Amino acid sequence: MLILALMPAAVSGQLVEPDSEAIAQMDAVIEAYMADNNIPGGQIAVASRGEIIELRNYGLANAELRVPVNDNTVFEIGSISKQFVTAAVMLMYEEGLLGLDDGIHEYLPFLPGEWLGVTIRQLMTHTSGIPDYEEIRSYDVYRFRLTPEEVIQIAHSRPMDFAPGTGTYYSNTGYFILSMIVERIDGLPLGKVLDNRIFTPLGMTQTRMADPEAIIPDRAAGYWVDKNGDLINRMPTETSSTLAAGGLLSSASDMAAWDAALYGNDFLSAASKAAMWSSVVLPNGEDTEYGFGWRLSPYKGLRSQSHRGQVGGFVASFTRYPGEDVAFIVFLNRYRVSSTYVALAVTHTFMPELGPIPE
Repeated sequence: MLILALMPAAVSGQLVEPDSEAIAQMDAVIEAYMADNNIPGGQIAVASRGEIIELRNYGLANAELRVPVNDNTVFEIGSISKQFVTAAVMLMYEEGLLGLDDGIHEYLPFLPGEWLGVTIRQLMTHTSGIPDYEEIRSYDVYRFRLTPEEVIQIAHSRPMDFAPGTGTYYSNTGYFILSMIVERIDGLPLGKVLDNRIFTPLGMTQTRMADPEAIIPDRAAGYWVDKNGDLINRMPTETSSTLAAGGLLSSASDMAAWDAALYGNDFLSAASKAAMWSSVVLPNGEDTEYGFGWRLSPYKGLRSQSHRGQVGGFVASFTRYPGEDVAFIVFLNRYRVSSTYVALAVTHTFMPELGPIPE
């Protein structure tokens, strides 16, 4: 565990420097949750405009080798990956390489005709109506090396959930197709597109596709439990079957750099970010509280921009409170546990005006 920098007694808005008793209480809550749920290791970070204010490591990055989580450990981030491909889309939009309301067949004409009318915007907001291939084939679909044609075939085995733009349903297929579109425009694999456009320019040196065959320094191992609750090694997730639906890994320092880049207009224009963080309202008036790869549900009256991630062996949470200049990052290396529970323990510790840690 390491505190990288101390805050003054109060930093913007509700963010404060907790005393040692509050930190000890937070640690106890997190450690008890990990013990109760057989979670080998985890990490939490609090960042403000790129500066890591607090970084705390818990348990083991690798249970078999008894390797502790350290400041440089990288974790798979699951669906948090989605916001990076939407950022790539917005950069392409600013360059005039695509339109948000372009039909997906303009870029991928071989897609099923039943999907005609679906737009890039609808892919990003889960309003396309294209069925979720994960739901059809179960979570086990990510264990296999799949071609894009196979993913499309799985999704097309079920009729559209609704007419494009008329409803909302979380669809990993939409983000797989979005990945294919950015690959087609730049003529490069997704990992290279994201590295060229986002990770290298922002100094995110540890963020990349979580290729199970690659040698990735400081990579945490992922875990699951069997029917008896005993810890077991997870089946690796194949990035060919996830792409930007959930195929990235990252570190606390890189996610802090990502948070910093979203302030100001050097990386993305104000107009692009306004579009990205605008909640979609359906024709029936329902507010989806979702933008372009971001959940936009307020928390206790505070504006937030967030996403959770879950992929075989890992869960993660990334939440920004832009009015308070703070972001909270949570990584855990066990599948199907709650990153939200841990994130709220951290949030309420560093913003105590929100009240005690929820039970």
